[in-house]
Amino acid sequence: MASDYHHSESAMQGEYGEYMSVFLDESGEHLTNMEAGLLLLEENPGDLDNLNAIFRAAHSIKGNSSFLGVDDITHFTHAMENLLDEMRSGTILATPPRIGLLLQSKDTLVELINALKDGKARPATYDSLIVALKESLESAKDVAIEATAAEADSVADAAVVEPATDTIAVKAPAAPAADKHHPAEEAPQVARETKSTSDSSSIRVSVEKVDALIDLVGELSIAQAMVNQLIGQLSTSHMPNLEEALIAMQQCTRELQERVMGVRMTPVGTVFRRFPRLIRDLAGTLGKNVRVEIIGDDTELDKQVIERLSDPLTHLVRNAVDHGIELPEERKNKGKTEEAFVRLAAFYEGGNVIVDVEEDGRGLDTERIRQKAITLGLITAQDVLTTEQIQSLIFRPGFSTAAAVTDISGRGVGMDVVKRNIEALNGSIEIQSRAGFGTRFRIRLPLTLAILDGLSVSVGDEVYILPLLSVVQSFRPKPADVHRVMGRGEIINVHGQSLPLLRLHQLFCVTPRITDACQGLVIVLEQQGKRFGLLVDDLLGQQQVVMKSLEENYSKVDGLSGATILGDGRVALIIDIPGLARLTGTGSPLSPTRMPGEAA
Repeated sequence: MASDYHHSESAMQGEYGEYMSVFLDESGEHLTNMEAGLLLLEENPGDLDNLNAIFRAAHSIKGNSSFLGVDDITHFTHAMENLLDEMRSGTILATPPRIGLLLQSKDTLVELINALKDGKARPATYDSLIVALKESLESAKDVAIEATAAEADSVADAAVVEPATDTIAVKAPAAPAADKHHPAEEAPQVARETKSTSDSSSIRVSVEKVDALIDLVGELSIAQAMVNQLIGQLSTSHMPNLEEALIAMQQCTRELQERVMGVRMTPVGTVFRRFPRLIRDLAGTLGKNVRVEIIGDDTELDKQVIERLSDPLTHLVRNAVDHGIELPEERKNKGKTEEAFVRLAAFYEGGNVIVDVEEDGRGLDTERIRQKAITLGLITAQDVLTTEQIQSLIFRPGFSTAAAVTDISGRGVGMDVVKRNIEALNGSIEIQSRAGFGTRFRIRLPLTLAILDGLSVSVGDEVYILPLLSVVQSFRPKPADVHRVMGRGEIINVHGQSLPLLRLHQLFCVTPRITDACQGLVIVLEQQGKRFGLLVDDLLGQQQVVMKSLEENYSKVDGLSGATILGDGRVALIIDIPGLARLTGTGSPLSPTRMPGEAA
């Protein structure tokens, strides 16, 4: 009842207030583990270790909610616990309907905890699910009693017919009752041991505290840069000890920075873990048979990146199941297995993390995409596009080839938002698809949004930072290398390849010291496999910078992803490479990696 939550809300501010936030956090972890365990149980109903783990998750939530006086959660988890206890004792089977019921109950338990957090009434499904849990338990017991009675009658009949046999001696396996009691007695002890182990290896720290610590380390790095610059202006020949101390300080600052950043790193599995349930439910709704594969879920990313990655991944996964994967009969007619797969993978590559969403479905229909683009006026029938350029059209706003609008997809919103959200993380997304074999979306992300390895360049009196991972090379061009093409602007010849050339001073309306391209420097940048040149006045050097948000401190500026403070106290702007790539009009090509369906 709603009153239960008002009581709990007062408890949050009263004698149990300090425990309530811990309870909410721990319950979230238990529910995540419970869902993962229930999905595994569908594949292996006889896995007793898994059943025990699911039971312990429910038991922990029940015990903690009872201690805090949150009666609704206590009663609800008790009903779940009863059903789980009979399953793990072997009295009843973990059938798909019962697992489905437990998954629904888990969802309602999430709503209950959110209601507790927000001070709202319990969800409408509360009462009906408690009844369903009890009925599932009682009906299973009735069947078991009838089966036992029938078995006893059968054995008794056999004893009358053949009294001299010793078959009756092996009749009474009474051990299950003792086994049922034994795990229930041990469960709290196991839970305590697990918690003790966890407590000895980790502590709970609020995100606000970690963020404040990272800000302080950032300020320390800026101060370090200022000291470096001042020392560089002095004659250090008379101060060898100062130089040595400065080098040691630099090393300690860098190590402190790396270790503090490590505190914010979170396994990508925290976001991957929600998708097996999503795929299970969606595939069931669509009548499809889909297996989920997860690889590299221990790969770590900045917590801020992880949180903002959830929505784009959700859309890609839903599209994979809805659009990409065929119905079992269609797959069978194509010579495929009726069971499809959706693979979520993460791994390190250079200084980035790669996240793949891949399925072995029908692949992208490039001709259909092309015709739709012509209809929408995005291209003309006379335009000649590569396969990669046609596939990249699905990232255009409002583009969709869905035949009908459903509650799953097909409204023409999403893929452009996916691309925009990923680029807001200083990342990129590319498509790898083969008709009939499937599609892979590959997301490339920085490890963190707080620290950036950059290349400092100057234009006029301003300093700009280019992300080092996007820098290919720099050189001073010759007159024969620079050309102007009617309607296309300037291009520059780099090793026999013509690349678009952008002048940084024109993009940001800055007065340059140099207007002749042959007197300045061209930085060759790469974005999603496409390269372009950027003309600057001078190259200042490589440095690691602490990124500051423009949106939080000023406003969003096109072409810029943030700012930083230099050693001399000046503000330097950090260039948004995907934004510059869009200005060149070169599209979003694919990298030359293996396509789905091809041998490694």
